[in-house]
Amino acid sequence: MKYIITTYLIFSISFLMAQTQKKLKIEGITTNGETINTSALKNVTINIYEYNDKIASYESNLKGQFEFEIDMNSYIMLEFLKEGFLTKRILFDTRNKNIDYGKNYIPFNFEIVMLLKVEGIDADDIDFPITKIEYFPEEKEFLFVEKYTNEMIKLQEKIINKRTKEH
Repeated sequence: MKYIITTYLIFSISFLMAQTQKKLKIEGITTNGETINTSALKNVTINIYEYNDKIASYESNLKGQFEFEIDMNSYIMLEFLKEGFLTKRILFDTRNKNIDYGKNYIPFNFEIVMLLKVEGIDADDIDFPITKIEYFPEEKEFLFVEKYTNEMIKLQEKIINKRTKEH
């Protein structure tokens, strides 16, 4: 009888933890940066890494759209790959003591602009997450870390402009 009660308690605790451990829905579109009607990029590979371990892979559809879920209370890197384009990365840090794991958060929606490879630009020069998304307790939502994102966009533009002027 003691064994049955212990087993029941273990399963009950596991079930309760599973109920509170929600996922964050990610939605978006991959483009080449031109007008939204003509720039959708289909078949962009999206690799998902959790703490540097690849856990899943998806592809954008014919309209460039993608949709999937990532774990809460984790450190997730999204990697966007397409032949002829520079790789882009986005960091989601869903670890925060203020997150209500019982809440259904608004899906995080964004556009990822893929840049054509340019001769002379070493992909390693811009091998960093272009943006970081974190939970902001004041807004009670996941948002871009504005300062980090602005700095990374400026750095990316500086490297690309420097390389294109040299060639």
